[in-house]
Amino acid sequence: MTEQIALITGAATGIGAAVATSLAESGMKVAVCDINREDGAKLAKAIGGEFIRCDVSRLESVQAAVKGCVERFGAPDYVHLNAGVMTVPTNHPFLPIEDVTEVQYRKILGVNLDGVFHGTKTVLPVMRDKGGAITLTASVAGLGMVPDDPLYTATKYAVIGFGRALAAANEGSNVRINVICPGVVDTGIVPDKYRAPDFGMMPTAVMAAEIVDLLRTGANGEVRVKSRSERPAYAVSPPDLS
Repeated sequence: MTEQIALITGAATGIGAAVATSLAESGMKVAVCDINREDGAKLAKAIGGEFIRCDVSRLESVQAAVKGCVERFGAPDYVHLNAGVMTVPTNHPFLPIEDVTEVQYRKILGVNLDGVFHGTKTVLPVMRDKGGAITLTASVAGLGMVPDDPLYTATKYAVIGFGRALAAANEGSNVRINVICPGVVDTGIVPDKYRAPDFGMMPTAVMAAEIVDLLRTGANGEVRVKSRSERPAYAVSPPDLS
């Protein structure tokens, strides 16, 4: 059997690192793509992958990362576009929308939304002949809200809509496109206030197992929600537009 290949953005830490580790343990070669060189290179060495520095907010950086993956391993079978940030750094006070700077606004859109556009734009032509799957990381915030961070909420709604529409546009092709909506996961971007027991924080390994299953078996256009460790994941039905 031909060795399979995965490319993951936001792979140096958190959910991305857990997915990269799980896929590598199953025998895949993994391109660990992240702006965080120190943690990314360390992870890639540990799992036998390849670290490729990638700033998802810049199209040319994403294109270079995908080219590096193809040159090192070949065209990816699985792509997890996972990179994401909140409007303010972890445990900084959330800002009223009128106090959010233009720089902060552009950054969160650049990572959370532009990054998904840049990734799908770049990998789809590379994957079409071989086939495979692309999973986009959204959030339960894209089905509800995070009042502390309206921009984070907005970008995750956008990722869900983009993923559904793009999947429909590519229906019948060799590439499945789907979306994962995690609840609160134990990662570096989660503020302390969301670590309270009421939020049911999940270990990254629990979330990674769901994402790996979605990459391998998820339907084209599927939007899957995993909100708590003790609850099964479920798919969200698309709206009836008839």
